[in-house]
Order: sequence, then structure tokens, then C-alpha cells
Amino acid sequence: MHLSLIETMSTGAVAAKPPASALSRVYATSGASFDGLVWSEFEAPPVIDCPPGMKVTILRQTQCVGEQGDVKTPWVYLVHTDIAPDLLDEYNAWYGEEHLPRLVKVPGILRARRFTATAGEPRYLTAYDLTDRDAFESPEGLVARKTPWTERMRSQFTNTRRIMCKLIDD
Repeated sequence: MHLSLIETMSTGAVAAKPPASALSRVYATSGASFDGLVWSEFEAPPVIDCPPGMKVTILRQTQCVGEQGDVKTPWVYLVHTDIAPDLLDEYNAWYGEEHLPRLVKVPGILRARRFTATAGEPRYLTAYDLTDRDAFESPEGLVARKTPWTERMRSQFTNTRRIMCKLIDD
């Protein structure tokens, strides 16, 4: 599965919406340098034609933990980051063995997916499907996130962006 993320300014999100053949959602963002995000999933790498001033990132899914099922998730939390090449094996092990399996057990976090950008930076993206915007700050969320391995890995992140997105259209 491939993903296109189109970062938009103002109401450009609607104009940039891809064809109906893609699973697409439009989000409003908070705490980001842009104010909208168009999330589109494709089976094959997409070709996206956007108006000027929009940033398009094409990513390939590398891991999925948990299941969204038929539950509507009004929030998606995105973590974009880079990691030094010599830490990549440990980074992948941490995500796969500890971090994501712990987080999807937290009430309000249904699924976590990892993606790698086909070009550009930040290179890595983790997307969490949330039914509760505050799930990470709940007592269970804090326990799941506060481990020595997590602290060590997060200290190695570079070029990091964290963005909470609210579904406005599906």
C-alpha cells in the first residue's frame, strides 16, 4: 500500500483531493506549518498533480499493528522523523517489538502504521488512528510510552514533526 500526503494551505485541501479510486480523507491540522492534509491510500505508487504551493509526499507502508475495522477514527496523529543510518536496525526493532505493540493496547489507539517516503524528508512517518485525541496522555498511554528504549530512540530522532489531525471529510 502506498500513501500520498498533500499538505495544504487554507482551503486548498478540497481542490487537491485525488480521484475517487483512492481511499481519501481530508484533515484539519493543529500545530503544523500548514492547515490541511489530504491522506490518500493507493495500491500502486500514485502520480499526484497539485496546485502550486502544496507539498506532496509519497510513502510506502512498511508495518501495520492493530486494526481500525469499522470503527470511525476522527483523529490521526502523525510523527515524521529521520534517523541516522547506523541506528536504522535498532529503530525498526524498537518500533516492531516494543513501541507499536504497546501503544495499540492503549484505549483510544486502534491502529499504528509505519511508512517510508519514496523521496524527500523526513523519511519516516508513523500514523496512529485514534478514537480519543488524548489517548497518549491517558495513564495507560503514559505507561506505554515511557520506557528506557523509547526514551533512547526518541533522543536519536532528527528533523521531527508531530501533527495531530482531525478528520473533516471522508
